[in-house]
Amino acid sequence: MRYKEMAASKGKPFPFKHAWAILQTFDKWKLRDQETAPKKSAMLRMDDSEDEEKERNLGKPEGTKKGKQRMKMEGEASSLREKMEQMMKAREELTRKTLETKILITEKKKEVRLAQVEAKREEAKRKADLEERMIKVKEAKVWKELMVEEKEHMMMSKKDMDQEQLQWWKDYKEDIAERKRIFRGASSTLRGDTPMSGGDDGGVDDSTTGDNGGA
Repeated sequence: MRYKEMAASKGKPFPFKHAWAILQTFDKWKLRDQETAPKKSAMLRMDDSEDEEKERNLGKPEGTKKGKQRMKMEGEASSLREKMEQMMKAREELTRKTLETKILITEKKKEVRLAQVEAKREEAKRKADLEERMIKVKEAKVWKELMVEEKEHMMMSKKDMDQEQLQWWKDYKEDIAERKRIFRGASSTLRGDTPMSGGDDGGVDDSTTGDNGGA
């Protein structure tokens, strides 16, 4: 009956009847039955003391221990926020430096490419100049050979030539003159000027040898 009256029992029957059957004969429990009513009532309310204490403390200021725990937790949270902010700043700085490095690398690559392009341009110009000089040398050689050929032809004696031979001489002279004109035209087209000229056609006038001519 006492157990049922306790708030903690919640109206349930006493579960230790087998133990009570033995303990009820001991003096301790006999004396318990002889306690005054107020004392027994206090014993019945012991199980409710903890819940009542919680209710009484509800709304009261925190104790020293709880206050310290709360301050410690707040300090740890603040320290964690500071560490997170430092990590974010460090990450932003790393990102900025990485971007700057990429920009520098890109600019360096551009400089290298420009240098390579300039080097190729200079190499192409050098080759073009060399080819132009080689062309001039070849032109001078061809022109010299034409002039020698023309001079030798013009120095031929026409005194003993018959009409057929004389006609051949004139035709050959015209052939040389035509080749000279073609050569000058080709040279002028390639270089945009006329570097070689000699008289009207750069040739040797047959009047220097007269009709008889001869060497």
